Amino acid sequence: MSMENTDATKPVSYTMDPPPSYINQGFDPYRAGVMGIPNVPAPQIHTTVVNIIPDGFPIRDHLPWSIFNTIYMNFCCLGFFAVILSVKSRDRKVIGDRSGAMSYASTARNLNIAATMFTLITIIVALIMLLSAPRNRGL
Repeated sequence: MSMENTDATKPVSYTMDPPPSYINQGFDPYRAGVMGIPNVPAPQIHTTVVNIIPDGFPIRDHLPWSIFNTIYMNFCCLGFFAVILSVKSRDRKVIGDRSGAMSYASTARNLNIAATMFTLITIIVALIMLLSAPRNRGL
């Protein structure tokens, strides 16, 4: 038996194909319209804008004025009661009860006016009494 060249005796060749090329094959998306390829529009993103228009003029709750009156001009606790009503007015405004908020804000404003006026009148009367008091001339 002679050694013949059969499939079993052939040396095995391990050659592989080259990897595929991933380079751009001449397609330039910026020049697609110029080259005759129709431009494909990008997918559209739809947005929704909601405009919330208030029902009217804003409701003032007079909270800073109430706090000022509570700290500096708390005549018969009117400033403290005004703070309570101002906070209630703000709570009603957040809930969406405009009529309740306006009612509490109006009452808080009236209490603030009363506290301010009574305190100023008290201060003015006290100053008048101090300045018009008879002075002891000592001799």
